Amino acid sequence: MNHPMPRPSLWPTTAGLTRREIMRRAGLTVMGLGAAPSILAACGDDDDDAGSGNTSGGSAETSGTPAGTSGTAATTATTAGTTASTEGGAGGATGAINYLSWEGYDLPVESIEAFKSATGISINASYIANHDEIQAKITAGGDAAGYDLITYYQGYKPLYTELDILTPLDESKLPNLEGMLPFWGSAEQGFWIDDDGTRTGVPFTWGSIGLTYNSEETPELPSWYDLLDPSFKGRVGMVDDPAGNLALACKILSLKTNELPKDQMADVVELLEQFAAQTKGVAPSFGDMTSQLVSGEIVACFHGWAAMNSFAAAEGLTTVKTNLPSEGSHSFCDAYAIPPTTTNPDAAHAWINQSLDPTTNAEAAIYLVGAVTVADAVEQLDEATKALYPYEDLETLLEQAPLAINAPTESDEFVTFPEWLDAWQQIKAGV
Repeated sequence: MNHPMPRPSLWPTTAGLTRREIMRRAGLTVMGLGAAPSILAACGDDDDDAGSGNTSGGSAETSGTPAGTSGTAATTATTAGTTASTEGGAGGATGAINYLSWEGYDLPVESIEAFKSATGISINASYIANHDEIQAKITAGGDAAGYDLITYYQGYKPLYTELDILTPLDESKLPNLEGMLPFWGSAEQGFWIDDDGTRTGVPFTWGSIGLTYNSEETPELPSWYDLLDPSFKGRVGMVDDPAGNLALACKILSLKTNELPKDQMADVVELLEQFAAQTKGVAPSFGDMTSQLVSGEIVACFHGWAAMNSFAAAEGLTTVKTNLPSEGSHSFCDAYAIPPTTTNPDAAHAWINQSLDPTTNAEAAIYLVGAVTVADAVEQLDEATKALYPYEDLETLLEQAPLAINAPTESDEFVTFPEWLDAWQQIKAGV
């Protein structure tokens, strides 16, 4: 069973944005960036208010050093990682883990290297170009594939349950679950924990979509509809992300992505056509859209992403900010999981447990330019990464930008993702 699948809203691969490219353009080049205001803090009435509202910590000081260098997080990584691996996880677990997911999610950070040295666990990585490959390989590969560790974007949970891709996790082998931030440790919408209490995934990285803009060229825009002002004609960026654009348009119109009546798809298409008409074309990736901001070709984005603040700073433009408009937006999260093809579940559990070690979780967020799911990881972030999200008020952010659920692959009542892909292609063609 192999349906055409929507791609995660953060990481579209429609036109070439892979995890590998985003690592090259972002996570490996954020050294020395100034801290940017968080997605909620940037919603103040003026710059001073925005700065004072950034409760997650961030002055415009030079940031800490990324994972893998000589910064504070890196120097403490070896001790923290070794402690976590010897005191927790599946005790005695060792051997190879066959990993299937995005490049970068195998966490090439210092504390993971210490964990591997302490346990004898190694990673045999197979990288994907899009999320469909996980579904295809796990469902078609059988036991011979031998994959022990995968990840999934939360919007895929209903499909992955249907395809029987996820196995129950043994929480006794995941003691670091106790340190998770309350939201990420909860059973939110069954994304990681089923109604019967069975855990199928562990969220380790996340982020939120917002309106990204160059504050030197335009003031903060409190509504998505502000981008439709004639003064923005030809100055708005839009990314080739069909799942993300559908989710955002539905949020603006107070509709549900996974329960969009077929007779209301025209409303979504019409709205996105209006935003697309404000552009000079759809950017193939968030990296390309960031470059458009830096060059001055555009001044604001439908839709943006807080990590673009750091991407732009790495290219020399430090005035890019991301705010959350009044209509809200959506968030995304990726979780580790163990597929039924595993031959080394103990080592996979130990790896997942280590991803929740505070130092490892912080290093992963720095590397991925994302957010942490572990409470004690927050204070180990460098200032630039820490400032992207309001850790002291995550509840408000996640209420205004909830986690999205993908459109179904088949339905007689609701718009399916294949139907939406066709509509999105028509929207792009009309620009």
